[in-house]
Amino acid sequence: MSEKKEPPPDYTAPPPQPQPVHYIQSQQPIPEASLPNDYLILSLFSIICCFWPVGIIALLKSVETRRYCQDGRLAEAQASSREAKTFNMISIGIGIAINVFVWLFVILSVGASIAASAAGAAQRD
Repeated sequence: MSEKKEPPPDYTAPPPQPQPVHYIQSQQPIPEASLPNDYLILSLFSIICCFWPVGIIALLKSVETRRYCQDGRLAEAQASSREAKTFNMISIGIGIAINVFVWLFVILSVGASIAASAAGAAQRD
């Protein structure tokens, strides 16, 4: 049968090993209202609909803002948020300017084509 064996009389148990100490620094939750805007949706719009090279920079700044907020670094998050907004506005401005120039070119080209065909028809008559 199984009997529990007793250690020999001269046996001493090893000293207990010290347990590691874990320090947990509690962070106060940051209220949602005080977090800066990351402009992520606007950055995606800037990439898709406007001038995409500057929109990509705005997207990177938006992600950086979100990361800073998660780390609790509000000063850096606010600075990055301002930069994301600036790059988004630049992208949207360039996108609008390009669209205006393209539409003016199309309208003037079509108008010139119609005028040239009307002049050619008038000469034939």
